[in-house]
Amino acid sequence: MTLGELAVWVGGRCVGDPGRPIRGLCVPDGPIPGHVLVLRGTRSLADLDPEVGVVAQEDRFPLEAWGVAVGDVEEAWPRVLGAFVPSRPYEGVHPSAVVHPNSRVAPGVHLGPGCVVGEGCCVGEGSWLQGQVYLGRNVRVGKDCVLEAGVVLQDGTFLGDRVLIHSNAVLGADGFGFRRDAAGRQVKIPQVGTVVVEDDAEIGACSTVDRATVGETRIGRRAKLDDHVHVAHNCVVGEDCILVAFAGLAGSVTLENGVILAAQSGATDHVRIGAGAVVGGRGGVLKDVPPGAFVSGFPARDHREEMRSQGWLRRLPDLADRLKELERRLKALEEASS
Repeated sequence: MTLGELAVWVGGRCVGDPGRPIRGLCVPDGPIPGHVLVLRGTRSLADLDPEVGVVAQEDRFPLEAWGVAVGDVEEAWPRVLGAFVPSRPYEGVHPSAVVHPNSRVAPGVHLGPGCVVGEGCCVGEGSWLQGQVYLGRNVRVGKDCVLEAGVVLQDGTFLGDRVLIHSNAVLGADGFGFRRDAAGRQVKIPQVGTVVVEDDAEIGACSTVDRATVGETRIGRRAKLDDHVHVAHNCVVGEDCILVAFAGLAGSVTLENGVILAAQSGATDHVRIGAGAVVGGRGGVLKDVPPGAFVSGFPARDHREEMRSQGWLRRLPDLADRLKELERRLKALEEASS
């Protein structure tokens, strides 16, 4: 890639020779000649190697530097990274892939080694299945999806377009449903629903989205699930939601649009978390959360209240010592007056 091509890609102004080759990206603490670094935040560079390019905002572009000047460096940042993402090789259908004769694989689909496409499946044009991906019966994969190694889509799972699923994620496994019979034995409740993942969603490595008991478990447009996230049966995850690593939802939880669940947070069954709400790390939601709220702790409550409580908890050892001292003095006064 040349400097001029990078400027066009990110929508910025080329500063320097547009034909200058760019070998890659580097970080401020490890500059590499022939590479460019992105100057974000308030950080400045006192001694910049003249062989290292810069992507920076117009009003902060270093004097005598070369690179790309942009209007908003934070907006340009993901585009800069995207310019250096290696392209996925298209190699067609690997000889070891198994495709059921009643399934339909569109032109331009890549099926890597060991992929299995079950009966009644439909894989959309331009989708890329890396290797050892398993599609059960009647699975639908939209256009331009990416399923990395070891992904499992069980029967009836539906993916929209441009969905990205990272390695070893499992969608469509049975929901966790059991009941005790008269003798106290656990009896499995059949899970006959499905999973629907809407356009542009992303599901991280080793995450699980269970099929609905009846109906569907739904992941909304542009929702992002980190690695090791669990979504139980019949949950609805709204558009643009973010679930950070080890977050977990019990059955039939509804997340309205734009909800954020921080790491190791979770919600009990049948609660609703309102649009734009945030659940802090390790927060445990036991009741509905209103839109726009910021809750934390267990059980989750208003974050400011939780922080005040935590502040008092940290002071308890000192308060206990002071109380013991007051009790000692009071006892001494009582003994002196008797």
